[in-house]
Amino acid sequence: MSLQDHIHDLHLASLEAQRGAAAQLAEPIARAAELIVASLMKEGKILACGQAGSLDLAGLFASLLTHQHRHSRPGLAAITLERLSPMEETGPAYARQIDCLGHAGDVLLAISGHGNAPALLAALHGAHDKGMGVVVLAGGDGGQLAEALREEDAVICTHELSSARTRELHLRAIHSLCDGIDYLLLGA
Repeated sequence: MSLQDHIHDLHLASLEAQRGAAAQLAEPIARAAELIVASLMKEGKILACGQAGSLDLAGLFASLLTHQHRHSRPGLAAITLERLSPMEETGPAYARQIDCLGHAGDVLLAISGHGNAPALLAALHGAHDKGMGVVVLAGGDGGQLAEALREEDAVICTHELSSARTRELHLRAIHSLCDGIDYLLLGA
């Protein structure tokens, strides 16, 4: 197989993953958008965090809300939690930030490739302790993060095992979530 054929096959695999996710993720993304908009309409804010590369997606999400996604609108209250040092990745550093910044009615968006990051799990519990809603965006079955959610929370699981496909689907989910938020706030 030539390099060109290999790259072609990678693109086809990505398209297949996107096609499979389209129907599977529509309902959970809509649920997450509704949870976030309900918070924003009551003057709540969104605190976004992620482990490793997922933190970049959390930053993108917060940036798209505070600036704009596809439509001109006022900025929305969204904050990316501070990047963790390698020593903090298994500790409560995100939970401390939530304790300082979060309030009842706010929403935490936690993004994880596998759903088992200890720092994100501590953040989720910290958010629940503050009376916040939680949205989890995770690969696979959502791992421990999905298991720790409450009925009123939302989980978006890509059910993808490949790290590369999970990252691609997470990026698409972030854009779809922002589109959904704009749709609920601005109409079609």
